[in-house]
Amino acid sequence: MGAGRRQGFESRPRKRPAVDVIALDGRGYAKFLAAGTYFLRKYRQVLNDLNVFPVPDGDTGTNMYLTIRAATLEASKRRKGSLAEVAALAAQGSLMGARGNSGVIISQMLRGFAHHVRHRGEVDTFAVATAMREAVSAAKAALLRPVEGTIISVAEAAAEAAYRTALHEPDFYRFVREVLRAANDALDRTPEQLPVLKEAGVVDSGGAGFVYFLEGILAFLPEVKVRASAFPRRPERRSIFTPVQRVGEHKYCTEFVLAAATCDARELRHLLEGRGESLLVIGEPPTLKVHVHTDDPAQIQALGAKYGTVTRVKVDDMERQHTVLIDRAPSPYAIVSVADGEGLERIFRELGSDEVVAGGKNPSVRDLLLALNKTLADHVYLLLNDPNVALAAGEAAALCGKRVTVVPTHDPLGGIAVLFAFRLDPARTPDAAALEAAIARVRGARLFFAGKDATLGGASVARGTPAALYDGRLNGAPTLPAAAQAVLAEMGAADGGLITLYYGGAQKERDAVHLAEALRAAFPQADVEYYYGGMKNVEYWLSLDV
Repeated sequence: MGAGRRQGFESRPRKRPAVDVIALDGRGYAKFLAAGTYFLRKYRQVLNDLNVFPVPDGDTGTNMYLTIRAATLEASKRRKGSLAEVAALAAQGSLMGARGNSGVIISQMLRGFAHHVRHRGEVDTFAVATAMREAVSAAKAALLRPVEGTIISVAEAAAEAAYRTALHEPDFYRFVREVLRAANDALDRTPEQLPVLKEAGVVDSGGAGFVYFLEGILAFLPEVKVRASAFPRRPERRSIFTPVQRVGEHKYCTEFVLAAATCDARELRHLLEGRGESLLVIGEPPTLKVHVHTDDPAQIQALGAKYGTVTRVKVDDMERQHTVLIDRAPSPYAIVSVADGEGLERIFRELGSDEVVAGGKNPSVRDLLLALNKTLADHVYLLLNDPNVALAAGEAAALCGKRVTVVPTHDPLGGIAVLFAFRLDPARTPDAAALEAAIARVRGARLFFAGKDATLGGASVARGTPAALYDGRLNGAPTLPAAAQAVLAEMGAADGGLITLYYGGAQKERDAVHLAEALRAAFPQADVEYYYGGMKNVEYWLSLDV
């Protein structure tokens, strides 16, 4: 490692996030774990809300967070050690701290990774990719019957993308970004792979946790100022649980550590097979970890005691957890958003809006009042997302018997920024200053075809020609891509950041793909993402996050 080493990485100072080869050493790996832990802690309740498989006990996020936290705490003891030393400590920490199906699977992945790098002081992207493959293999080997549409499917897709990317990409930022993209795509496919997810209208919670872990790593990479690119997949609580998603038999989640074990994992797994569901036995003698859903926790412990000392016993009644989850008290506040376009409606819901009023510029007072009254909370935040909604919103707030705070977001980009502000700390309600700051940070522009000849601020556009509106200034251009490049240059995209496109109007996905490619070429220091907005009279909303 050269003189350019900084916090576990080797690279020159830079503004753009991908110019040099970066080598990952022990310190960097410990920080990767810490970054992933932070994101799992931040979004653990989102993951708990998604949890329907293998049982809807609502603790996947908590289990994944506590497992990775145990790995991080152990790894931090030797942060200045070699990668092999830190990875081994992390694997051991995750084994002892593993909780739930998802936690045990994650611990096996860390164990497989540690085994692959056991003789290495640092690794490049290709070595990380091959280590990810071994990590997935280790997790699959621990399962009696791996199920498609779970964290295994997402991790496997990520590992394969890692291998393909590492063949030509030495930079960790671009490497992780491509792995994250593949993981997100695989997560989106999980409802088609697992019927119980499709019925509930959610993606797999363990797979979503894996994605959040990767997003934490991406956000951590040196001097990268990029917001997590995937929207939190937050379902509507009333639609999560369906008749088939019940705890049923084997309602006790039983876990313990078998110390001084006289058998290996395979032997103990064979002994316990058929005595419950979701059986996992991992580790190596003298320490094995057991996880199983059973109706007789005492019998499982007694069988384990024949081959060692049963320690760290944890037994949870999943039926009781499920009941508490369904009956949980509502949030102290609710959020209602106005949206123009079905894509934006979905995005607002996924980011935490309890109700969404369709109609863009023209929702009636009645529409707004109905949405406010449908929420369960006594305090409701109403996000306008268009200044034309302000008068109707004021009337609805006055008629509503609840406390209504009207948040004057001028466009959907401001609404998205405010929803992210709420998600920063779900237990704490942002004050007015925090909401105003979130709105003020947005750099956004609207791309459209002029409905008539117009002049604004000295700039003129002809009817039917492409135009962009940013910060009250009008810009005309011969094509939409040209208008987009011009307005983004004015917004400062040349210095990097995250450009996000929301497409609607006459634009199709292929048009958004082509525009995204053109913007990547025009602004190589920036990242570009696109999402379906479905707006009626706007071709694109553009935002720049720096």
